[in-house]
Amino acid sequence: RTRQTARCRVCRRPLTDPGEMKLMRCEECPSDMDEALYGRLLDWRAGQAARLSQPDYCVFTEKTLMAIAEAVPSTEGELVVIAGVGNRKLTRFGADVLAICAGETVGEEPEEGDGED
Repeated sequence: RTRQTARCRVCRRPLTDPGEMKLMRCEECPSDMDEALYGRLLDWRAGQAARLSQPDYCVFTEKTLMAIAEAVPSTEGELVVIAGVGNRKLTRFGADVLAICAGETVGEEPEEGDGED
């Protein structure tokens, strides 16, 4: 079984660092991240973490939020392929993240049935 090497989406250099692999680019390569979106995602994550009584990184890591802010997904399919967004987090947080990416305001109140985990 052969394993495909992850490559930087900017310079095409092979990636070995886990953080770079999550972003799909070298740390040295320029980012096309939407800084305002990243800030909104950080604020939202802090609210979610507080509501869930968990550390921020349990919602999403900074690298995952950076990858989201670079990709600006508009569908669940585009969101779930981002490293750090699996099916569980897609189900739990996907609607909020997609709404934030679309420029919508998202409340911090839990959705109905959210407390049943």
